[in-house]
Amino acid sequence: MFKSCRRLPKGLVLLLIAGCIAMVIVFLKSHSGLTKQSLIKTIPTQHVRSFTGRKPKVYRTSDVDMDPLRIASPYYKMRIPKNSTCKERRPVLHKPDLPLTALISYPGSGSTWVRHLIQQLTGIATGSPSCRKKLKNSKSFSVGECVNNGKVIVINSNDRYRHKKFEKRFDKLIILYRDPFDTLRSVYSSKHPGHSESVDSEIFNVRGWYEFVRDHTTLWERYYTEWLEAERPVFLLYYEDLKTNLPATLKKLAHFLEWRVHKKDIDCTLVTSEGHFHRRHVHNITNSEIFVGKLWHKLEDAELNLAEIASERRKAGNYVESGTRLKNILEKADEEDKEDTSL
Repeated sequence: MFKSCRRLPKGLVLLLIAGCIAMVIVFLKSHSGLTKQSLIKTIPTQHVRSFTGRKPKVYRTSDVDMDPLRIASPYYKMRIPKNSTCKERRPVLHKPDLPLTALISYPGSGSTWVRHLIQQLTGIATGSPSCRKKLKNSKSFSVGECVNNGKVIVINSNDRYRHKKFEKRFDKLIILYRDPFDTLRSVYSSKHPGHSESVDSEIFNVRGWYEFVRDHTTLWERYYTEWLEAERPVFLLYYEDLKTNLPATLKKLAHFLEWRVHKKDIDCTLVTSEGHFHRRHVHNITNSEIFVGKLWHKLEDAELNLAEIASERRKAGNYVESGTRLKNILEKADEEDKEDTSL
């Protein structure tokens, strides 16, 4: 057999080797689900009925690897039932121009996931002037990425400063607001990829972490202060509401976008809510362990200042919130002030 192989032309041998390699690659791609994640035991959580009337199972990875609040959500990584008509939508551009709506978010707030939810809810692509290569090459965002006009339902912007020229282009604004502690942690962790659970705490026990929080707290507060004062209709969308009360939040979002949705649209968005661009960070330490002393109080004060600005904006009108986070913070502060004066 080996003698016969030696007689074959070298080109044919190389062709056979290349064919074998190609077959291996195709096999690995078709069985990409056979990973460590797929071998982790499925953990059933609270079920949500889809429009089919059945309770789809929930699949998720280890609690250590993922965002704890999203893990706790009953909508995390639902499996589409076999008899369901729900499929992940391929968004398209809208032929007549839509009203220009901006999606404003500080980096690390989860804007990519929100864009995915909007696309699954409406079937219309979302755009972004930043034109990120990773999104441009994806199936979900390839249509709308780099589009900056009325053909998309929202246009994402996560610049750290408010641009008045950018604001004047738009008819209304969706401001995505995430817990500042989680936001800064997410931004900082994304700058240190590849860390495992055992060394996660080490990246926060350096001087660079304290300087990062100090500088970004100021930037974060100024960013939301400027946008909350914008002279446009504003929908303050809390990231936490999307994870804990997704159906009701989607309805409010659709109403603000003036987009008619049916129960089936909501149900299918729940099933396909996870998307493919969820950042994975290790959570073996809590926020209270890394935001110590002045860092914690500085962020608390920044959020209280925003709560006061949101209160004034609420009175002025043209303003909607998906939840009551900032309102609750302000009410709690008022109660504490009353207790101090009474003493």
